[in-house]
Amino acid sequence: MLNTQHLITFKALVQTGSFTKTAKQLGLTQPAVSQHIQKLERDLGEALLLRHGRTTEMTPAGRILLQHIQELEVCYNDFIASWQNYLENQFVDETETAKHA
Repeated sequence: MLNTQHLITFKALVQTGSFTKTAKQLGLTQPAVSQHIQKLERDLGEALLLRHGRTTEMTPAGRILLQHIQELEVCYNDFIASWQNYLENQFVDETETAKHA
């Protein structure tokens, strides 16, 4: 199972392009950001980024991972919307039941 925080770190790193900016954005240390990426790469068995000094470039494996992270975010947001709708309807059902009791 991949660590959710590591996925968040990877996405932020891709967006910022910088380990330092990612660390600041997420409230982490730069070594923690590096460790998250190293653990993801170890868990997946593939390099996700090519490091060029202070900049990074995604590998094909990194692009696949980013695509799936984005799909997971859509799925999660759909779940949250469905859950809130369920809770709102449950409240309406309980209110209607109480009126008829």
